[in-house]
Amino acid sequence: MTLAPVVLDNGTGSIKCGCAGVSPLPLIICPTVIGRPSVDAYTLNILHSSKDGSTHLDADRIHRAQLLQKEFICRDELYGLRATADMSFPIKNGVIQNMDAMRELWDYMLCQRLPQMVGTSAGSVSAIPRTKREDASAGLNSGLEWLEDRLLLLTQPPNLSAKQRGDIMEVFFEEYHFKAIQATPQGILALFANGAEHGVVVECGEGLTHCTPIFDGIVLTTAQRRLDLGGRDVTNRVKRLLCGHQGGLRRGAASKNDLLMSSAHAAPHPAVLGGVDDAFRQLKERHCYVSVDPRLDQHLARATNALQRTCVLPDGAICRLGAERFTAPEVLFDPSLMDVDSPGISAVLWESIEAADVDVRKVLYESIVLSGGSTLFPGFGARLTRDMKELYLTEKLKGDMNRMARCPIQVNEPPRRQYMAYMGGALVAELSADQPEMWTSLERYQEDGVSAVVARYQRTA
Repeated sequence: MTLAPVVLDNGTGSIKCGCAGVSPLPLIICPTVIGRPSVDAYTLNILHSSKDGSTHLDADRIHRAQLLQKEFICRDELYGLRATADMSFPIKNGVIQNMDAMRELWDYMLCQRLPQMVGTSAGSVSAIPRTKREDASAGLNSGLEWLEDRLLLLTQPPNLSAKQRGDIMEVFFEEYHFKAIQATPQGILALFANGAEHGVVVECGEGLTHCTPIFDGIVLTTAQRRLDLGGRDVTNRVKRLLCGHQGGLRRGAASKNDLLMSSAHAAPHPAVLGGVDDAFRQLKERHCYVSVDPRLDQHLARATNALQRTCVLPDGAICRLGAERFTAPEVLFDPSLMDVDSPGISAVLWESIEAADVDVRKVLYESIVLSGGSTLFPGFGARLTRDMKELYLTEKLKGDMNRMARCPIQVNEPPRRQYMAYMGGALVAELSADQPEMWTSLERYQEDGVSAVVARYQRTA
């Protein structure tokens, strides 16, 4: 019997992991960040000591001190420790910058957490000690045994170099001993999860936006386009706008949980790490939206209180959000607001479709599919539709409104689209688990070498 394939989606903001056939959604979502303790023995002494003799405080200090003595800290363990840890973000704009840090995260997710959640067909899973990687083999063994007879489906962003594709494949074959691997472009997986074979996928994540035109299940590589902006840039703009805002602030004793006040537009980040950036991220997810008509909303913000929301900043200051709610996400459509010399999402999408063969453009215009967590802003799909129709009217119809009734522009906003690439990967892995030709086996990798394996996937990426 074939064991459930592992599905892994490595994103700038989070890594999503699970098993095909177990759940259509990821079983584990871990922020793509690790912390390395930056405190000395004196600080650890203070953490171990207790002024009031409270047993609870003693236990808490001891727990924190133990965490800070680890080689690295990840996921929920980072909560409250950011001031004493050096944070590392291993992926930037979709590209892995720190492979060692990614190995630490993969160890945690694949060898410890995933076997615990799915079941341990290869015996019980020991906790992995957070020591140097070369000294951790004993703790890793049980998790590696659980993985070695399994298939791995990797989602693949379009901007990876051949060298990085090779490095990633080498790590998962040589160090995690997967039986076979399939690396599939994120755009194809997102489209497949939407039940289609033709269309253009607009994937907007934490650090990267890319447009991937697909026809008959094949990526039109020469028509792919990218924009090196994403949700993290929106978070940074929220922080910049609010930290530079002086009017309407008043001091209060608000706790960090007060940041969760008011109705939510989106679920909180998978793990609240206790830092300022995470607080602003939650604020962004709960209050920001994409304006369909920025000039109208600017007028409303100046003339009325209709757009105002009250929120609490991480330092306890209370402020009212008005125009900031839509001017922060506007950077995705107008990067010049952040002094970035690049067209916005709408123009990038238009350029991508127009770069495809003329025979397939109508099909692409009719099936624009949104994917990625940063497309969840209210108004995102409506704004993209408006911009694309304006471009179509100007560029194709030369301003003739009488012909707009035949405009083919259709933007699809699937539910759970923050997981679209993963969901498509889970489907593909489950359906192809018994089709060896769809996978690159460990034996073939050992015979042909990493270059031949990468060349196979380079043709479809």
